[in-house]
Amino acid sequence: MSNPLSYFAGRDGFNWFIGVCEDRDDPKSMGRIRVRIFGAHTDDLVKLPTYDLPWSQVILPPTAKPGEIPNITPGQWVFGFFRDVDMLQEPIILGILPGYPVNEPKPTSGFSDPNSADAPESQNEKYRKAPDFGPYPNRTKEPDSNRLTSGLLEAHPEIEERDSSATKDVPTANESKILGDSDFTVDVASSWTDKLATNTDLTATTWKEPITTDDSIRGKDATGKNPETQEDREAPYKRRNTEYPYNHVLETESGHIKEYDDTPYAERIYEKHRSGTYYEIDADGNKVTRVVGQNYEIVAGSSFVNIKGDVNLTIDSNCKTYIKGDWDIQVDGNKTEVVKKNVTETYGTDNGEHSHTISVTGKRAETVSNSVSETYKSTKTENVTGNVSETYSANQTTQITGNLDVDAARIDLN
Repeated sequence: MSNPLSYFAGRDGFNWFIGVCEDRDDPKSMGRIRVRIFGAHTDDLVKLPTYDLPWSQVILPPTAKPGEIPNITPGQWVFGFFRDVDMLQEPIILGILPGYPVNEPKPTSGFSDPNSADAPESQNEKYRKAPDFGPYPNRTKEPDSNRLTSGLLEAHPEIEERDSSATKDVPTANESKILGDSDFTVDVASSWTDKLATNTDLTATTWKEPITTDDSIRGKDATGKNPETQEDREAPYKRRNTEYPYNHVLETESGHIKEYDDTPYAERIYEKHRSGTYYEIDADGNKVTRVVGQNYEIVAGSSFVNIKGDVNLTIDSNCKTYIKGDWDIQVDGNKTEVVKKNVTETYGTDNGEHSHTISVTGKRAETVSNSVSETYKSTKTENVTGNVSETYSANQTTQITGNLDVDAARIDLN
């Protein structure tokens, strides 16, 4: 008499397999894949087209988020077992086998990514089109691990693309040493030093976007060997100085990238959109953010920003600031404004009684190189507690439609 418990999973033997993913387009969006299994399926796409392969469920790790699906692409080798050892129609995928692809995808035969315009007529129409991504593998004659994971592999083109598009020679706010002297300019607002851009302690009047090949401050301490690969560590380390196997990389089909690099002396976090917008935090704690499109930031509550060092803001185009409430500005040091074109100031645009008050406790000097026109539509009162001296190098014309009252202890007219 046969044991009825032998038909329960775990009591009926373990029928494991290795196969190749050929389809991930699960119509139920459950993350299932179609796998052609060595020893169980033929590579003949006429006898067994991809469409007739059974759907395989994929085991996720305990760290998977609720609702997460696997990211297995066609052409990847997988390992699993059959839940139904008699029928072999319920495969379960346990994992992926990393490899070293040697051959290009072959859409005319099984055990390969079938998505291609060259797929045979026996294949379903969905496989006989050019895929958005692939066909896989994208690269041959090298490991299928991501090129960003190790400096031992060929450089990922993303690195050069990022560095070549970096912004350089951004000027800070400068003023002529003597106003109007265009031959000698000094930075009047800055005490900062751009160690990445200049590798000096000189005060910088321009700055640039940090790139991967810039020296890092922390990287100056790199020494010894990588204990796992035995590769020498030679200072200075660059901002990006990835060592195998410390960089944890996620790269999606379209080119989105995440890196969590634990390389000693070069620890980084990097996240990039395929368009080129990215942020990066390097081993020195510097954060670089680059937005290639529009940048929108909405704060529903209050915003508090405290910057311990200097701020250099350079805007290549126009700037509009609209404040619907009050605007309070306190400057404990000097304030210098250089405006190379016109200045227009309007106070009280809602026709109310609004005042403009200027209080200067020290000296005030005004130099106007052209004519001055002043119009007062109401009363003007001047109170001077000291002497007043006015010198006119040309004529003066005074027109008064009302009376002129002059009161003085003595009036001298020369």
